Amino acid sequence: MSFPRLSFAGLVVLCAAAMFALFVVAVYRDPSVLTTFPPPCIFRKATGIYCPGCGSTRALRALFGGDFLAALRYNPFSVAVIFALPALLVLRRPRFRALYYRLAVVVCAVVIVFTVLRNVPFPAFDFLRPPTAAVSSSPSR
Repeated sequence: MSFPRLSFAGLVVLCAAAMFALFVVAVYRDPSVLTTFPPPCIFRKATGIYCPGCGSTRALRALFGGDFLAALRYNPFSVAVIFALPALLVLRRPRFRALYYRLAVVVCAVVIVFTVLRNVPFPAFDFLRPPTAAVSSSPSR
């Protein structure tokens, strides 16, 4: 039995449907998901484990606010991806296609290793998990 190849648009629709299903599960388990900002990770609410993107929203806010170290604390992987995006756009050209696919395999492996390590309950990997409370950049009075 062979399965039909999924186009890129089909893959995007499939991922969006999966994210919507996780959103429904997260809202069903905790309705306060709809009223909090930054929004909690839907994958974490549904499964209880950190996904590779947990803390990315706070990391982007910190990065755009000029606090690079806070951005790294929230999600070091998302900060690295932001700085690697221009290189990936250059590698999409036909001349670099083979290198692009090899790099895609390496990135997938890094995502898997990052996700596993940030969920290992060992103090050496605490820096990979986002802080539980938002760090305020303004001094309290």
